[in-house]
Amino acid sequence: MFCPSCGAEIEADRRFAKLVVCQYCESAVLLDEKAARVAGKMAVLAQTPSPFFVGGTGKLMDRQFSILGRVRYGYERGYWDEWYLAFEDGSTTWIGEDENNFSLESCDESEKAPVEYADAYPGQTIQLGATTFHLDEKGIAICEGGEGQLPFPIISGERVPFLDLSMADRFATIEYDMEDTTARVFRGRRLDLSEVKMDMTAEEAGVTVGMKAERGADDERRERIVKTGDRTKSVNCVCCGAPMNVPAQAGDSITCEYCGTDVDLTVRRVPCGGCDATVAIHGREARSVVCPQCHRMIDVSRSEPTTLDLAVQIGKPNVPFHMGQKATIRGVDFTVVGHIRFVEKDFEGTYHSDEFLLFSKDVGYQWIVLENGHFSLTRELDDRPVGFEPRLAAPKQRLRFADRTWKVFESGYTQVEWVDGELPWVAKIGDQNYYMDAISPPFLLSAEWTETEMEWYEAEYVDKAEIAEAFGLAPEALPAAYNVAPHQPFRRSAFRQQAIWVMGLFAILFGIATFWSIGKTGDPAGSMTIRPDQFKNEYVTVDTFTVRQKDALCEANFHASVSNSWQYFQVAVVNSKDEVVVDFSAEMSYYSGVDHEGSWSEGSTSDTVYFKLAEPGDYRLLILGQAGTGETAGDVERNGVAVSISIREGLVLTRYYLIFAVFCIAWVCIEAFLKANFEKLRWNESDAGGDDD
Repeated sequence: MFCPSCGAEIEADRRFAKLVVCQYCESAVLLDEKAARVAGKMAVLAQTPSPFFVGGTGKLMDRQFSILGRVRYGYERGYWDEWYLAFEDGSTTWIGEDENNFSLESCDESEKAPVEYADAYPGQTIQLGATTFHLDEKGIAICEGGEGQLPFPIISGERVPFLDLSMADRFATIEYDMEDTTARVFRGRRLDLSEVKMDMTAEEAGVTVGMKAERGADDERRERIVKTGDRTKSVNCVCCGAPMNVPAQAGDSITCEYCGTDVDLTVRRVPCGGCDATVAIHGREARSVVCPQCHRMIDVSRSEPTTLDLAVQIGKPNVPFHMGQKATIRGVDFTVVGHIRFVEKDFEGTYHSDEFLLFSKDVGYQWIVLENGHFSLTRELDDRPVGFEPRLAAPKQRLRFADRTWKVFESGYTQVEWVDGELPWVAKIGDQNYYMDAISPPFLLSAEWTETEMEWYEAEYVDKAEIAEAFGLAPEALPAAYNVAPHQPFRRSAFRQQAIWVMGLFAILFGIATFWSIGKTGDPAGSMTIRPDQFKNEYVTVDTFTVRQKDALCEANFHASVSNSWQYFQVAVVNSKDEVVVDFSAEMSYYSGVDHEGSWSEGSTSDTVYFKLAEPGDYRLLILGQAGTGETAGDVERNGVAVSISIREGLVLTRYYLIFAVFCIAWVCIEAFLKANFEKLRWNESDAGGDDD
């Protein structure tokens, strides 16, 4: 068919299209059953660094497709593109592209929106059919234009209220019509670009972001392609902003002669409207960048960069990393490309946290968070906790997510205090956002939200030594850590970790042995009674005691009815050969009386002595005693009383098992105390305060 406005021939397949944008005069042509009519002009859309382009063909999951059209919507954080695809069998689908994230979507015209736009709020749970979604973002997008063939009419500049929903790898978008209150529901899933194979790249087709189409004046309206390189003769250092002259023989990078930063020459650059600098942009997802020379914010979320106000309100923070600094984290090479500082104030003081944006050509963006000298690696989550409302979370409330049990640590709000480098959103000084943190050390789960959006992140605690090694710094060059981080793990050495289990096991074994030994009272070996007239001189007992076991542990129990007196004995054990094999002593002392405080007593009328005999056999005792009523020896015949001696063999001493059991239990208890104290310090910094429960 021919364009009603300029007469140029344009492609239009009425099976798929209700609107076609003329590629020559940008007229929006509405198609109906009778005729085609011009509905106005459509804004020209610049080509992005996307693998897709209108007119491109390829295979999606082994199904041949062609790209018929594209619609671009702008919103607060930037823009997103929706690509309209038709398959050979006549079916159609959509591919959404937002910040280098791709989703495969389809629109069911018959499905109704389950919630009114005015009633929806970020974080809300919304049921679409059998799937439960979380509302991540609520906003009003502006249609910036379209190209190619589209299945419904669009108006450039039209305001489109939308809701973005997600659950794990499932996505949904609800777009509302502001005039007739109808809505379109798009459902889909995350799309991995490995599932798509284009027949021709955008560069091969001549429509890459590094090229521009210049229309000729000939009658055939043919386009000639003019190549524009990414490098300029003069670039600015990403760290200090100094202008750098690039020699003709320069490779992919050049070192700044002022600050020593290695500057990548292959990245995209945009001009700053506040000075004559050119500003580097590393990631495709970048939506804003701060000029390193004049410190103005540049909004790069639109087709044409827009220079905003100054991004600086305070002095530059003293942080350990700078723009352009290199790091190798877990085998991946990164460059520091952005920095944002958040400040939080409460009745106790002011707190700062610094988030550094790192970029890798292989994996894209990665965040490092620095707070109180503690470091974390942070990533945005696609999945969401089910049935949990972070706005209403109570301190220490538990939730289950990602096969972990989390405990709510704190909630609050922060404010942007400093911005530098590039960011995947347009950040402004003074921007506020609310947050909720839950912990499952060494991980931290965060929900962050504004009035229009909610996002979820997971952070992993990283030791300072790993960060220092990644950036090639000495650990002492990094800020000292203080307090306990919310998700900081309680670390033990491998020896201590194993020792807890070993000591715990031994504590159980020695505890069992203690109770077992209590019941081992031994067997009677003999008993005898010795009068004072006998033990006043050395006396060998007539009675013997018999030991039947080899290496027998024996017990001699002495008992004398002393009263306000004492008796002391020197004893030797004599074998059948009249040889002394062991000797020991025993003492009994007992005193009692009444004073102004009442009755009192001290000492004992008994004494027990343990000794060991190597050989079984019959044994006698050689005994010599002393007796008295004071501190000196007296007359044994007058002060002494008879002493009864009973001997048992085969005893097991409880005290040795008990000592080892107590030692092992003490080890475990000390480790438990250290961990409990660590947790107390952790939770003192939370909303709940005090000990963890």
